[in-house]
Amino acid sequence: MKHTLLSASVTAALTLGVSSAMAQGITVKLGWVNIDPSSSATPAAGPFTPVDALGLKVQPQSTLFFSVAKDINANMEVELAAGVPPRHDGTLVILKPTGVPGSVAALDGQLISRVRQVAPTLFANYKFGDSNSQLRPFVGVGLNFTRFDQTESTAVNNAVNGGPTTIKMTDSFGPAAQLGLSVKLGGPWSVTGSWSTARVKSTVTTNTLGIERTSQITFHPSVATVAVGYSF
Repeated sequence: MKHTLLSASVTAALTLGVSSAMAQGITVKLGWVNIDPSSSATPAAGPFTPVDALGLKVQPQSTLFFSVAKDINANMEVELAAGVPPRHDGTLVILKPTGVPGSVAALDGQLISRVRQVAPTLFANYKFGDSNSQLRPFVGVGLNFTRFDQTESTAVNNAVNGGPTTIKMTDSFGPAAQLGLSVKLGGPWSVTGSWSTARVKSTVTTNTLGIERTSQITFHPSVATVAVGYSF
């Protein structure tokens, strides 16, 4: 299941790419994306856990971006945006230093986890101007699906929790939006810059020797992308 969603996204992209030889109005983009999760999490809760004392923050990451877009008419397109799934670092946030031992409080900001996110997003974009315009601003709305997998607990997290710890995160569905600008470079080539966001929520559950602790985490991602496009 870990690679199912990524495989589906790649298959969809390849299918559209192959069909482009027989259809007009398809654009394939390849570039670079920076993802700032802008996460906020409720304090960890569970047995033997200080109340409102321990939190988590997910750090930004960059990765390879790709998308496939199909024109519906002169101004509308459908775009499947994906990329190489990045692995994000999670750092410890000490919310109440007086509620934990000094040795734990000293670990504030330390790396406690890593997690991979697979997050394809389907957009319906409206492109301003016409097909001959060199500059085409666009706005889009859509649906994001995010799966969190390949989770890893670090030695610091194991020490804070009291032993070897496993981490699970639930999947997320939510609305997404983007805005951007495409610039024609000549012939079928173009370059696009865009910014997007989505509503992403997940429940984090850790298990340490049978003791489970949970936290609700909300992401307000800021996703900046620069990509080169080729239109068929």
